[in-house]
Amino acid sequence: MLLIDSGSIGGAFYAIMDLCEGGGVDQLMMRRRGKLTLSEARPIMLQSLEGLAYVHNKAIVHRDLKPGNILLAGKEGHWTAKIADLGFAKNFQKAGLSGMTMTGSTAGTPQFMPREQVTNFKYVKPVSDVWSMGATFYNMLTGQFPRNFPRGKDRMEIVLRGGTVPIRDRDPAIPKAVAKVIDKALDDTIKNRYQTAGEFRKALEKSL
Repeated sequence: MLLIDSGSIGGAFYAIMDLCEGGGVDQLMMRRRGKLTLSEARPIMLQSLEGLAYVHNKAIVHRDLKPGNILLAGKEGHWTAKIADLGFAKNFQKAGLSGMTMTGSTAGTPQFMPREQVTNFKYVKPVSDVWSMGATFYNMLTGQFPRNFPRGKDRMEIVLRGGTVPIRDRDPAIPKAVAKVIDKALDDTIKNRYQTAGEFRKALEKSL
């Protein structure tokens, strides 16, 4: 998101940013009864990857991508997606030189977190954001998460040991070409994923 201005008045600090009339993608999903159609999700997905590529080109890794951190400016049917909440973001070229940002025992949101973010979260690279963005798109299109999170089970243990469910197992109506791209972004083996947001965007755009 664009920071327009910031400062302080008395003892209060303020920041002026874009107005995102549509709220977060998670809120749009709620208005759509839990998930988005592919036609509505398409521009949001492509714009999100474009924004993520920009972040990565600045040597920053987000580390907490999810529908609630993609905000929507504009109006119904003509949204502009904006990546928000870089509270967990970190310069990956200087990894390990700053302190940890933590929720519980690790940074990020388990349902959208790649395995390596648990085992070595200080040193995650843009390829880890690729996994999280893939999980975000998976959730947008199915209303479900790539991994199953049974009630009462330790979420970190599931991230570490649980496998991902192919997206067409959730919704067979998703086109095979799109499913193949999203499933590749969610591969638990880092070298098998798209390595950059730009690479992911190019493959996704071709599949749509």
